[in-house]
Amino acid sequence: MRALAIAALLMLAACGSTEKAEEPKAAPSPRGAHLGDVSLNKPLRATDNALTWSLEVAPGSITLTRFAGRGSEGDVSQFYPVSPKIDGDKAVWQTKDTLGQPVTITFVNARCTEGGAPAIERPLTAELKIADKVFHGCAGVRPVDGPNSASDAGNASADNVADDVGNAR
Repeated sequence: MRALAIAALLMLAACGSTEKAEEPKAAPSPRGAHLGDVSLNKPLRATDNALTWSLEVAPGSITLTRFAGRGSEGDVSQFYPVSPKIDGDKAVWQTKDTLGQPVTITFVNARCTEGGAPAIERPLTAELKIADKVFHGCAGVRPVDGPNSASDAGNASADNVADDVGNAR
């Protein structure tokens, strides 16, 4: 009996499967989604040179503020939050506004300079398309506690200079 059990085990061990083994899948980066040195898991801010609009992209929310004038709160639009699709040095968010218009947000890992005195360099270029309207600007990590706070590394000097310029006006 014992010999029969051993023989059965040997026969099972000798049998091979005709199924092909799956290719190992690449593990996600332990540092998360990035464009260059900029983490896409942190809140980001994009603006144009004239500061007529500001786009906040954060996990769980996407908000556009269009400024009507100096000291004005402006018009705030919410977009449905989605995750970006990353392709090399480009991240694209495809979403809609609350009226159902298509919205495409594109950040590219290419340094961008906001004009003015002094000029401000950001780590990303930004393009925002809402239906047939296109907005161009620069982007980087949003300051932690708002416009007058210190920001994360890699964007600190640009944000602080921008805040100083904005406060001097």
